[in-house]
Amino acid sequence: MGFAAALGVAACGGSAAHDAAGPSSPGVNDAHPAGPSSPIVPTGSHAAIQSRLQGTWEIVRYTSEHPIPDDAMPLMGDLFDKLRLHIDGDTVGARAGRQAEEHAHLVIADEQGDTFRLVAKGGLFDGAKCRFVDADTWEATDHGPSWPGVSLLRRVKR
Repeated sequence: MGFAAALGVAACGGSAAHDAAGPSSPGVNDAHPAGPSSPIVPTGSHAAIQSRLQGTWEIVRYTSEHPIPDDAMPLMGDLFDKLRLHIDGDTVGARAGRQAEEHAHLVIADEQGDTFRLVAKGGLFDGAKCRFVDADTWEATDHGPSWPGVSLLRRVKR
């Protein structure tokens, strides 16, 4: 499986562990592993949202819309704790261990308060409807063809 495919798998899941203290009811596959980077202030009509997204994020919860195949679970479990999404200016990239994938030209669309649509052609969460939960947490609802579901991302604390 190539890096992009592995990231696509890992971005949308992990082990089937459940956290009883989680903020919402468990889904078909609900995964939890646990976010400051220096923000870069962008310019343009969506500067506030893009500024809030600056930094490194990890997926702390994922609820799949469909069952995750059993044979994908070991790979997803391995990458889940390692996968990081990094946003720097208008560039978004993903890293899992030593493997990295960058996608330039992040676009924020359909902004309404704390909600927005993320556009990162070919990248993770491309087209996802998103909303900020708090200053260091946002949720991405992705109905893409590969791994539809809801991911909760938290800023990585260093």
